Amino acid sequence: MSALADTHVHLLAGMDDGPPNAEIALAMCRMLVREGVTDAAAVAHQNRDYPDNHADRVYSSAVFLRAMLADKKIPLTVYPAAEVMLSWNTPLEWRAGELLSVGDHRQWLLVEMPHGDFLDVLPLAKSLTADGVRLIIAHAERYEPLLDNLELAQKWIAAGCLFQVTACALAEPRDERLESALKRWAQGGFIHLLGSDGHGIDQRRPQMRAGYRRLARWVGSTQADRIASEWGRAVLQGRPVEVPPPQPRRVSWFSRLFG
Repeated sequence: MSALADTHVHLLAGMDDGPPNAEIALAMCRMLVREGVTDAAAVAHQNRDYPDNHADRVYSSAVFLRAMLADKKIPLTVYPAAEVMLSWNTPLEWRAGELLSVGDHRQWLLVEMPHGDFLDVLPLAKSLTADGVRLIIAHAERYEPLLDNLELAQKWIAAGCLFQVTACALAEPRDERLESALKRWAQGGFIHLLGSDGHGIDQRRPQMRAGYRRLARWVGSTQADRIASEWGRAVLQGRPVEVPPPQPRRVSWFSRLFG
């Protein structure tokens, strides 16, 4: 297993529904190191529930965490990032400098759907690509209209989007239907990045290793390393990332009929 890159973990103390204080934030970072993670996106929400999480504040909080990690000699490199709730105003907010990109490299924007809603991101992706920034779909496995529609998923990827999947959803899917869909995604090349979506030390812990192992079982260690390490680290560090187009397996009429 290569050193892992967690592209979605809430590590910024007091910023959102993640760690309430620096002590717990550091405990989460130590957990990530034990999981084999060397690089992580230190994320905070940017949405209406957290109006004070403007880009400069999130960035400064990540810089402060980085200094604490160095002081405590915890071998984890963190990168500032925001989890942006999508709206039709997202391109305008980006151009106004209100949103923080992954690593502040102005290349990737980590986004989630509005609560209880599902947007077709193609118009947004096209608008933002014109500004040089592309979308990472956070916890993409949550969105059934996307998970169940390979044609739509292919269009989003062709428009420049990357799909990030939550490690625990791979390791312990909530039901057989999700497990089957994620396996289909993994083997078809629809999963590009792995994130723990960790929020604390008691619940929603920052766990990565088990998700990596499930990926390796489905697609082999070479591809699992690309997803959980190589591509994630490149995104965090601002290096180019080009993923191959997905190649979904053809399903016979018999399989479609009898499941």
